Amino acid sequence: MSGRSGDADFIWGLATAAQQTESRNGRGRSNWDVWSDTPGKILDGSTTERLTEFDTRYPEDLDIMASAGVRHLRLSLSWPRIQPEGPGKPSEAGLDHYARLFDAMQARGIEPWVTLWHWDSPVWAGDFVDRDKAWRIADYAACVAARFNDRISNWMVMNEPNTVATRGYGAAFDPPGHGSIPKAARAIHHLNLAIGLMATATRANVNGRARVGTVHNCARAYPANANPFNRLTARFMDDVWNWAFLDPLFGRDYPVTLRPLLYGAVKSGDMKIIAAPLDFLGVNFYASLYFRMIPRKPFIELGGWPDSMEKCGLFPVDPEGFEDILTTVHDRYRTPIYVTETGFDVELAEAWQDRVRDPDRTRHYDSYFAALARARARGADVRGVFCWGATDNWEWSEGFTHRLGLIAVDAQTQKREGKDSLFKLDGQIARHFGPNGA
Repeated sequence: MSGRSGDADFIWGLATAAQQTESRNGRGRSNWDVWSDTPGKILDGSTTERLTEFDTRYPEDLDIMASAGVRHLRLSLSWPRIQPEGPGKPSEAGLDHYARLFDAMQARGIEPWVTLWHWDSPVWAGDFVDRDKAWRIADYAACVAARFNDRISNWMVMNEPNTVATRGYGAAFDPPGHGSIPKAARAIHHLNLAIGLMATATRANVNGRARVGTVHNCARAYPANANPFNRLTARFMDDVWNWAFLDPLFGRDYPVTLRPLLYGAVKSGDMKIIAAPLDFLGVNFYASLYFRMIPRKPFIELGGWPDSMEKCGLFPVDPEGFEDILTTVHDRYRTPIYVTETGFDVELAEAWQDRVRDPDRTRHYDSYFAALARARARGADVRGVFCWGATDNWEWSEGFTHRLGLIAVDAQTQKREGKDSLFKLDGQIARHFGPNGA
């Protein structure tokens, strides 16, 4: 079987990101390089120096994927590799690197689905408190789209701006580490502005058959308990996490709760730029979010999932929440959806042998695929799913402390081995979405 189910519009694949896998070799310095080099910022003290060295070891990773029937890979390109020193003319060496990667994917029958920005910015570009960064990143998008307009059919301009705004600007868990609600509000608007500008720049530089979308981490927000302050917190965070990004993207205004915070940031014509037409929405989902109010900055804390949910590393297993968010997004926006990330932080059942065994991951994926099938039966136009991650990765400020990959990677030796769950995905997809006729 290949990575396409019996439904001609439904595909499956894996997903990864440059800043979590590529070493620093051959690229400019990124915001995450600076962050990881600052003592105390990364949980396990690791840095971005080597990561999983996907930039040189990708042939081995792609061979393992192809052997498991993977035919689609969502991956991001490194902005610091393509524009290492400044705006304008890109690095030919950086572009050539990705051309070789795409050649290797094509040779193995794997189609690239490109995310233009998955959180890594060159240091020269600044951060999203600065309105002008939206135009800088659109220039980068135009450079990449112009070079690869004959190679890439599916483009995603940005990954999870809501995570960037809340963790990097509101809570200071990630770069740039502002810890400021006013700065977070400005970043929300400038990230939205960047999505619109990038979508327009990408579409202007690709052929008419290519599709352009973007990706959001979508999850309903609930109170950690019945405390009235927590109920207010959850309603506010539902607006911040979901609708502050998706409503403007689809031609609506910002939620009423956020408009006072955005006063002065929104300029004439901005909302039209943000609502640039898209061909699909990428939805990332891990679990629904539960919030409570706390008496110290950032005053809002994530946690308090119900005891009934099965625990699984970073997040609990929440198939009901998965079905709910897919149907909610469909009902609200009526747009084609791809699940561009979903996955599980699972400890290995035993030491590496011929194949790494991780039966809980297979079990959890089965519950999520069943939820996705139910959402489709209820009318949600979900056309595919990408499992996170292609390999065990450097998980941002958590370092190498979590293992969400379908391919095991030892960060010290760089040894690779496909996990048992990877080789079961194709059969699971066929059971839930029909046999493959291709």
